[in-house]
Formats: sequence, C-alpha cells, structure tokens
Amino acid sequence: MVSLNRNFDANALRKHVGHFLGKKSRRREPLISVLKRISEQKLDAVLFGGTLRDLMLYGPSRDPRDVDVVVDGVSIEKLSNLFKDVLVRKTRFGGLHLNAKGWMIDIWPLRDTWAVREFRAGAGDFEALTRTTFLNVEAVTIELKFGARRKVHSSGFFEALRNQILDINLEENPFPELAAVRTLITAAKLQYSMSRRLASYVLHHARKTPLEQLVSVQLNHYGIARLDEDRINVWTRTLRTQLATGSEIRLPVRRPVQLDLWPEPVLASVKEKALKSSLRFR
Repeated sequence: MVSLNRNFDANALRKHVGHFLGKKSRRREPLISVLKRISEQKLDAVLFGGTLRDLMLYGPSRDPRDVDVVVDGVSIEKLSNLFKDVLVRKTRFGGLHLNAKGWMIDIWPLRDTWAVREFRAGAGDFEALTRTTFLNVEAVTIELKFGARRKVHSSGFFEALRNQILDINLEENPFPELAAVRTLITAAKLQYSMSRRLASYVLHHARKTPLEQLVSVQLNHYGIARLDEDRINVWTRTLRTQLATGSEIRLPVRRPVQLDLWPEPVLASVKEKALKSSLRFR
C-alpha cells in the first residue's frame, strides 16, 4: 500500500508543505512565484484537497499532479486580473485554471465552492470547507503562507490515511458519475479499501450510467480515459461480489500506480490482460 510517510498528522503536513514551498527548486519557481502573489496581496488562502494528500503520502520531493487553491474575500474578477498572464480558462465550477510553465493550478473564491453555493456548506470558513469534498482523503486545508506557522483544518483526512479506508465525506456533488470513476481510480492508486457506503454509491451510479459515458466523463475531466469499459466492468463486478459476501471491499490491484504530475496513458483493456492472475496498473 502507498505509505512512504507513516506520521499522518497536522505537524507532518506542515513539515511537508514547508519543505515543498520553501526549498529552492528551479522546477518549482514558476509555481512559487504565482502562489506568492496571493501572499503579497494579503489574501486569506489555503492549499486544498488532493495536493495535500499527495504531499502526505509521497513527501515533498515528488511534485503533485496539480495544485488546488481556495481564496477568501476576493472576487473571481480580481483573481482573473491578478493571474491574467497565466490564465488558461474558467472552470465549469466557476474557478480559474492556470498554467505556470507546466504547473497546473486551479484557484477559486471560497464562496464559489459548489457546496458552499448550493448548501451554504463551509461558507466563509476554511475549516468547514473540508466538509465539502466527496472523498475523505481530500478533506484537508492548510494556510497558504510563507515564513509563518500554517493552520491546518481537516475532516477525517488524517484518520483516512491512517486507516487506509476511502469513504464519502459529502455525498452531494454535481457530477456523480465522475465521482464514481474518481473513486475507482483513487482506490486503485492508493490501494485503499472502501467503506460499504462508498462502494454502494459507486455501484449505484455505475449501474445507471452506460459504460461509454463513464469513459467519456474521464475524457472531459482528465483529457484521457484512465479506465476503459472492460476494467470498469470487472471492478464493479468485484465490488458487487464483495458487498454481497460481506468481505473487505478492495479492488484487485497488485500494486499502486504512480501519482504522476502528467496524465498517465490509457489503461489497457482487461481482455488484453486476461492471462494475468490479477489486474494491475502499468
């Protein structure tokens, strides 16, 4: 299982983030330059979600695939102006997608977080923001500061890493089919087991959604399909059997796939791997 770092707590996260942001690196200079603009404007902001999970699991020497930043007390128009030189597009959630010489950054105002708009969940509060993620392994924030102690907020995040169990943090979300596929991808990468509630959620949406649509949602989100129809079909059958028998809910993956900064290639079909004893990522 993925666990290069065994100390899953707020102090360990502060240490990794401090090293990631503070260590001189030509590779990270464009990212740090963009993030420092927020600090220079004296805006309240946090790093959020999967970025922090990757730092906790792999340490600061390995670059996360992308970086999520949430800012309080600022309009999307001000953010657009502040980052106009690296702005690529507006996201479908109402934020901004930036590209700082290869660093992919998503940034948005706290008030424009989907769950905040729809349910007033986490309104004006970075601690409550941690309750707006779909998965528990993304339910964490840390202050975006340079040269100061950073506040950490979480909602079951550290417990999820210690127990190595994926679960639902907030079930309501605008793209349930994507949430189901992302769960499969995350479970396979981390080699974590799933709660029965989460597995039931995945099966519900996989059952009601054509397989080709589960592939297309990946193309729309990632630009590639990380899971093909055969693999989704086999994995959902496995989950269904595990739920029915009451056994531990875990995907049949022998080893974790690397959480690379750049997209991985499309995974080969299960049929092409039929002679192998179990499924695994390449």
